[in-house]
Amino acid sequence: MSPPATILVLSPFDMITRNMVATDVARRLAEEPGLRTILATRNDGDAARLAALGQQITHEPMVRFLRAPRNWRERAAEALLTAGYGLHLVLTHRFNAVRGFKGHQDRLAQSWAMRKPALREGLPVLRFLDKPFPRSRGLLEGLGRLYWAGWQRHPRAVELFDRETPNMVVLAHCQNHFVAPYVLEAMRRGVPILGVNGSWDQPTTKGPLVPGIRRMLAQSRNVVRDLTEHHGFSADDCVVVGWPQMDVYARPDALLERDAFLRQVGLPPGRRYILVGAYTERLGPHEPAMCRWIADANARGMFGPDVTLWIRCHPNETQAAERFGDLEKRPDVVVEKPGMGDLAGLANLVRHAACVVSSAGTISLDAVALDTPAIAVAFEDVSLPFHDRPSRRYDMEHYAAVMATGGVRKVTSIDELGAAIAAYLADPARDAAERALLRAEHLEPLDGRSAERTVAEIVRALRDFGGAAA
Repeated sequence: MSPPATILVLSPFDMITRNMVATDVARRLAEEPGLRTILATRNDGDAARLAALGQQITHEPMVRFLRAPRNWRERAAEALLTAGYGLHLVLTHRFNAVRGFKGHQDRLAQSWAMRKPALREGLPVLRFLDKPFPRSRGLLEGLGRLYWAGWQRHPRAVELFDRETPNMVVLAHCQNHFVAPYVLEAMRRGVPILGVNGSWDQPTTKGPLVPGIRRMLAQSRNVVRDLTEHHGFSADDCVVVGWPQMDVYARPDALLERDAFLRQVGLPPGRRYILVGAYTERLGPHEPAMCRWIADANARGMFGPDVTLWIRCHPNETQAAERFGDLEKRPDVVVEKPGMGDLAGLANLVRHAACVVSSAGTISLDAVALDTPAIAVAFEDVSLPFHDRPSRRYDMEHYAAVMATGGVRKVTSIDELGAAIAAYLADPARDAAERALLRAEHLEPLDGRSAERTVAEIVRALRDFGGAAA
């Protein structure tokens, strides 16, 4: 019997890993006959989650900063990887400048108070990063060749390839610095690379794609357009697979009836609720005051009887008590603690909401996928510098394309927000045609088979690239 083919899947972000492990992607990979999968992530806790799926899928810790070097070679490699991160930021900055992305230009124009936390999260917001000649394509290409010249090879990646001899590498994030040692090893050994676009915003925010990708899996036709227009990727080499994390929306067994869900979360029968998908402090500094305003308006009866405000804290929130703690004490407010949660729970929470309010969050797309009215907070707060205002986020290319469909209602003031909430509570079918257009352009296919297609395309690429075991 031929040995199984081995694929190495690189997933450097927890949210992307969740979208694989919490959906059917990881399970289907584990069950695929003749295939062994190694999922490399930066979270050592993922090993336990994968162990339940069987021996055909295993965990490998990814190279990352601050991992204790075992010897001087690893210490030197860590130093070079750190230096490479600085060059990665320069490349991302310059690529976005060369492409003229509006979101990038707006971010650079923000005050230092806004850019400082973004810098801590690894965003290229230092204005000097594109000096000199910020729009020079030749300089961008030269720096790219320097970045990929091989000096960021890492002993742990070398050992992994020596030990496991993968037949194909799958990148779950194609613009991330921490995949560099593995991409270098794959290119050096002639191992084919399949790319999976990590999220809808990445083609126009996260810089250039890594080299060597032979085929790309994308969420939607709009993502394919971004890949072809901005990254020179051939449309023939892109495959639309959908959003695996949205497969649960098409599963009748996962979606509860409204009264059953209300009982599950402790709300009275017939209760309606306004769902706020909150951001962290960096992107949602205005949200605590906004939520207090909604709670006060609700207490005055602005939205009718039997209405609750439900605040869903961002999974990465670390200041929930400081930001929303006072609201927890109010009778008609629920503050959901931060956490990844499960996708079925999120699906039911969004599906049964009267409307979803967010500040340029992806949860708006979840709402539209389930035909729940979505409101985009785009306040033009004149007390803030122009580029610090929440409304500027909707100038970013990926969100501007969504807003052009009319499927998400944009509000530029707190009074407009209150009116929009009241309108959707009165008529949930309002803007249904526009939501259908948004689904068609940015979310389809929504048939519950995205994970199935993703794994099928991984297997097909393995075969097409000659990586399958003989």
